[in-house]
Amino acid sequence: MQGDFSRTTFDPLKHYSAVLAQQGRVQLDADFNEQAAILLRQLRTVVADLVGPARAPADGGGFEITKVTDGETAKPAREDLAISRGRIYVDGLLVENDLPGATYWTQPDLRLDPDADELPAEGAFVVYLRVWERLVTALQDPAIREIALGDPGPDTSARAKTVWQVAALAVDATEVGAVEQEFAEKLAGFRPTGLLTAQAKRPPSAADDACHLPPDSLFRGHENQLYRVEVHTGGQAWWAGGSTDTARRSAVLSGATFKWSRENASVVFPVVSLSGAVAKLGSLGRDGKLGLEVGDRVELVDDATAGRVADDVAAAEYPVAAPRLRTVVAIDAADLLVTLDRQDGDDDCGLGANPFLRRWDHLSAPDIADDGAIPLVEGRWHELEDGVQVSFGGPPSSGGEDAGVVGTYRRGDYWLIPARTANGDVLWPKNEFRPPNGVEYHYAPLAYVSGDEVDASLRKTFVPLADGSAPLREEPKPKTTSGRRKTTG
Repeated sequence: MQGDFSRTTFDPLKHYSAVLAQQGRVQLDADFNEQAAILLRQLRTVVADLVGPARAPADGGGFEITKVTDGETAKPAREDLAISRGRIYVDGLLVENDLPGATYWTQPDLRLDPDADELPAEGAFVVYLRVWERLVTALQDPAIREIALGDPGPDTSARAKTVWQVAALAVDATEVGAVEQEFAEKLAGFRPTGLLTAQAKRPPSAADDACHLPPDSLFRGHENQLYRVEVHTGGQAWWAGGSTDTARRSAVLSGATFKWSRENASVVFPVVSLSGAVAKLGSLGRDGKLGLEVGDRVELVDDATAGRVADDVAAAEYPVAAPRLRTVVAIDAADLLVTLDRQDGDDDCGLGANPFLRRWDHLSAPDIADDGAIPLVEGRWHELEDGVQVSFGGPPSSGGEDAGVVGTYRRGDYWLIPARTANGDVLWPKNEFRPPNGVEYHYAPLAYVSGDEVDASLRKTFVPLADGSAPLREEPKPKTTSGRRKTTG
């Protein structure tokens, strides 16, 4: 999550049960956040062990799917799915739908494209639930900020929000057991395989004379930082096809890209209005370090785009470019106006709720892809700044010994790299490649749809264990057909 954190310290493999404060010590955000993570993991593990990976209560459960159609529009009837109110547990996470009359097209956490997100017109498909957590700050929810500290005062904390999204996935199987198996196999294709390692650069001569290191060795920053390396456009690594460097640099977007921030991408600026390429901001930051300058790369974000991070497509497919990162070309500090660069296809209108600019810090990257990010190349060191370097890797390719490694990367996934001035290094195990810190997605099948029939048996239920005698059971759901009725938002 893109908060202003010092670092994240929770590691489930250490099996810590509590964070214990000591008297007279400095209080750190990392300690408080690790305590919350310990408790959440325990609670969610208990729930998952009791009810299974994805189940809804038999009484009060939600997310039951029925098929409806809006037949009272000027356009041809649009297929839709009704989503019942209630709750469900997915990998132990409590997921709640509080909206009466919620449907596939009116779900709260996912704004759908009327053309690209139509339900499959032909063949059968699985309706499934995607669950993840996103950061919410005082920019999205002003009630988080304590106005007694000033208006606008400091944002003392942020919130983690459980996001749920209902999606559809085409399948070939027809029997319930085979459908579940095919769905599980396709889920495995969503998982990225690419890894990353980090280091603070050490020159080749360092081992010969450790007492006389050149000035460009190790971490040279003046402040402690939490670097964030995030996948911008997902897909295979940029040079997966083995093309020469020169050919790839001159080509259009042909692989995954990444961006990075020294402040964990927490430097953001509220957008009051957007006219063409000119954005009026609510502020230009607290100081120069956390402000905007001409040449900075920024990302236009609102609630809708923040909810479109997960694409749930096989990462090996040809990349679909993420919205282009923009460059600041002019700043009017008096009127808080920022002018962004423009290209054909840039969307300069239609911002949704709570828009803001997020600053990224890859200004001096030698190569920039069409989406404004850095080509994600495996097997080499990418220089961030002040000696901090990262290298991407992945599993061996099946194309033979000379094919190299080809990792796949999912849009929005990220790694966090703490860098400290005390030891002039990054807090990262030497030569260890790690999977992303997040985003962690959780999935649950809800229904199998074929024509007008909806088989809701994919959605599992459980009865309460109040007296210890009621066993878990699955309540079979009959196949349902529904007539045409008006869909309400």
